[in-house]
Amino acid sequence: MELIRGKSGPQVWLDATRYLRGNPSHQDFDLILHIADPVGLSVADRAVMNRTDAFLKGHGAGSLNTVAETIFPLQDYLRGKREGVFEIYPERMKRIHAVRSDKRWGCYAMRILRQKDRDGKVYNPLKELLEKLERMPQFKASFELGLGHPQDEEPAGDDIAIYEGATDRKRPYGGPCLSHLSVKVDDGKIRLNATYRSHYYMQRTLGNIMGLGRLLYFLSHETGMGIGPLTINSTYARLDTGFAPANWKLADVDALLAACTAEYEKEKIAA
Repeated sequence: MELIRGKSGPQVWLDATRYLRGNPSHQDFDLILHIADPVGLSVADRAVMNRTDAFLKGHGAGSLNTVAETIFPLQDYLRGKREGVFEIYPERMKRIHAVRSDKRWGCYAMRILRQKDRDGKVYNPLKELLEKLERMPQFKASFELGLGHPQDEEPAGDDIAIYEGATDRKRPYGGPCLSHLSVKVDDGKIRLNATYRSHYYMQRTLGNIMGLGRLLYFLSHETGMGIGPLTINSTYARLDTGFAPANWKLADVDALLAACTAEYEKEKIAA
């Protein structure tokens, strides 16, 4: 168990990945990341993102943006505002799923945009969460959104469940890696906490941080509140060497981490 905290997403990701690289097993449980400014980026932050993105694409993995968009569809938001997220994106994903064998691809964003309640009625958890944040901004923790259950009379927090036991319990690896999202309001700023069942720090984590930052930006921008910190609990964290069709060696990881570290050293010197 380790807490790694810092200002930006790329910096915290780099520190956490170096921490895992230093572990003999290259893994840990309950690796907690705390990012003070999950949307702000320095010149060095952007350089680290560019290097990591080029590394992933060069080794057969998806881009950082591809991973980020599975959590929150920023492009649809920029083009179509709320309507783009709440209506246009789900319809586009419906058409994509119609021609894919894996119907659960890109399911993170869909799970926070389309769920069914106990009576089988389809509802939009993210839309309801946003509306309640707008209606009750004075509350720090005013409601909970649990999968397939009606709202409690006195709920404990602003939560969106991602893990779906009805189907995910039968999957060999336990279903989606992102298990839960929790939103809180603190002194006029929105905080976001994400729990991961399993986290691949090379192939997924920096893109996940980007996607969660975009979700936080969306909530903040739509409510007029400030952007607070992002906290991630990787209940199982692993420094991976890719999974098919992507692959790389630890020596490749070492080279990337060294290059990324050098970007921050250059920034310190310039300052």
